[in-house]
Amino acid sequence: MNQMIISKNTETGRGVSMRPARAFTLIELLVVITVIGILLAVLTPALKKAKEATKKLICASNVRQFGIALGAYTMEHEERLPPSSCHMDHPEQYWLHILAAYSDSDLLYRCPSDTSKDFIDWDRPLEEQEQDGKWSSYAINSLLDPRCPLSQGRYNKVSNIRHPQYCIYLCEAPDSWTSFDHLHPENWGSIDEVKGQIAWDRHDGKSNYVFVDGHAECLSVDQTWAWPGNCFWFPGHAPGWPPDDF
Repeated sequence: MNQMIISKNTETGRGVSMRPARAFTLIELLVVITVIGILLAVLTPALKKAKEATKKLICASNVRQFGIALGAYTMEHEERLPPSSCHMDHPEQYWLHILAAYSDSDLLYRCPSDTSKDFIDWDRPLEEQEQDGKWSSYAINSLLDPRCPLSQGRYNKVSNIRHPQYCIYLCEAPDSWTSFDHLHPENWGSIDEVKGQIAWDRHDGKSNYVFVDGHAECLSVDQTWAWPGNCFWFPGHAPGWPPDDF
């Protein structure tokens, strides 16, 4: 509706008409709402994608720090790799705590894309915390543990690994895992079993890995375990597969 506004001239006393004030019509208001809706529909996926890309970048930075710390640790410990949590009695024995001492960053135990809620506090003794608390967003390859019964700890030393640049030391663990920090590649018989122990699709169908030589990569799970094809999990055979009688 248009409304004429009258202003009085103080010198002549006559009314002077001014430009009419114009309100929004219902149709115009609907057009504005529609345009806003279209913009939101276009921008929301882009914003979501940018947010996920940021999370992926933070996680990649985390694992790169692990790789740098891993290289520093092995240099000081006669090429020995940090152990898993098997037989661990105190948080200071946890591999992530061990590597934190060789990094300039804080204890980067969580991937921002990990939806787990109850992470434990690594500044407190484990016996004082909930038993089903989440330890970390990451897990290590048990075949590299010094107490691995399958290899008697042989592959805990880098020089005993066939190709360190092709053997995975660390991967991303599923959101559902709590007090587990290592996985068992020797028990996998199918790609579904592999996916059950790795957060394989956390970053656009891929996840981050740290190799024994310290470098990090973001890979799809079938790039790490595929028959026939590459297998980056067995330290004595990677990037190939162990024999059938392994």
